[in-house]
Amino acid sequence: MMYRWTMVMLGAIACFLGVTVLFMKAEQRQNEIKHEAAAPALPDTPLNAQAAEAIYKQSCLACHGAELEGKLGPNLQKVGGKLSDQQIYKVLLNGKGGMPAFKSTLKDEELVNLAKWLAEKK
Repeated sequence: MMYRWTMVMLGAIACFLGVTVLFMKAEQRQNEIKHEAAAPALPDTPLNAQAAEAIYKQSCLACHGAELEGKLGPNLQKVGGKLSDQQIYKVLLNGKGGMPAFKSTLKDEELVNLAKWLAEKK
């Protein structure tokens, strides 16, 4: 009887902890969405596709492939259908996962232009 009671209590504690973690993750995601929504819009500069392609070849091609097909990094051929130009800019600026940040190696206008170019890939 004591064994059964212990197992019931351990199960209840595990369920409680699981639900707590789920709520914490949901709250964290809501905060991320609020920050993304509050992010300032990218400058309204015209896209320079040639310059963006040159930057891509210089800084991105080794990981994402000549045709954006992905190698070490993910496929970017339809990245604009998944992420906005602001979201892409944020990834370029700060990095994500195994991708390095480019805020210290590329100028801000280069990052903005590259983000806009990638956002057109749908």
